[in-house]
Amino acid sequence: MMERLAIVVLMCLCAVLLGSRAGAAPADLGEKQVRVTWFGHAYFLVESRQARVVMDPVNASVGYPIPDVTADVVLVTHGHGDHNNVSAVKGSPTVVRGTGEHRAGGISFKGVATKHYDDPANARRGDNTVFVWQQGGIRLCHCGDLGHILSDAQVAEIGPVDVLMIPVGGHFTIDATKAKRVVHQLKPKVIFPMHYLTEATSRRLPIVGVDDFLGLMKPDAAIEQDDNHTATLSPSALPQDKPRVIVLSWE
Repeated sequence: MMERLAIVVLMCLCAVLLGSRAGAAPADLGEKQVRVTWFGHAYFLVESRQARVVMDPVNASVGYPIPDVTADVVLVTHGHGDHNNVSAVKGSPTVVRGTGEHRAGGISFKGVATKHYDDPANARRGDNTVFVWQQGGIRLCHCGDLGHILSDAQVAEIGPVDVLMIPVGGHFTIDATKAKRVVHQLKPKVIFPMHYLTEATSRRLPIVGVDDFLGLMKPDAAIEQDDNHTATLSPSALPQDKPRVIVLSWE
C-alpha cells in the first residue's frame, strides 16, 4: 500500500514538473491561436500550444525593465547587446541565429539575410537577420534591426506574412516612411510596430516615437492603440480587407 502511494506521489510530482517546464502549453490558448507580448524595443514573446518563442531580448542599457520570461526558443536577429540578452531568458531555450533553415521547439524557422544599414557609411552596424516561421497556424515575421527597403529577392525569400513585427523609429533602423514601404512589400494582415521612442527610452536613444508611422498608416490600416500588453490572434480572425496596426504597451 505504501509503495503504491509513493508511486502515485512520484507520478504527481513528475506531472507538476513537466507541466511547469519551459514551453509548457498555455492552458488558455487553443490549437490555432498565438499570444503576442511586447516587452519594449524589439523584444517579443509569442506563445502557442506548441512553444514559447522569444525574439531579440533587450538588455538594461535601453531603459526597459528586464522581464521574467521562460521560453523554448530565442531568436537573435543580430549580435548587438540590446537584442541578444539571451542569458536573461529562463528555461534553457534553443538559441537560433543567422540565415537559412533552423528547427527548434518543434517549429521551422527561416533566417533571411538583410543589413542593419542602408548607407554604406554605416556598414559598421553589420548584418541583420529577418526571421519567418509558422506558429499556431499563423505565419510570423520579425524584422530585427532592418535598415533598408527589401529587395525583390528578399521579399520572395520571406514569402507570405500574416503578422509583421517591424522597426519604425529610424536612425538605427528604417524610419516610418520606409517601414510603410516594407509593409506594402510584405502585405501582412497584422502589424506590430517596434524599436521606437517611449518613456523608457526617451533619454537614451536618438529615435522617434510611433506616431509618425501611425499617421502614415491611417489611410490604409485600422489602428489599435491602448494599454494592452498582449494581443491574442487566430488565423480565422485575421483581417481580410485592410491590415491592423496594433500598438502594444511595454509594461
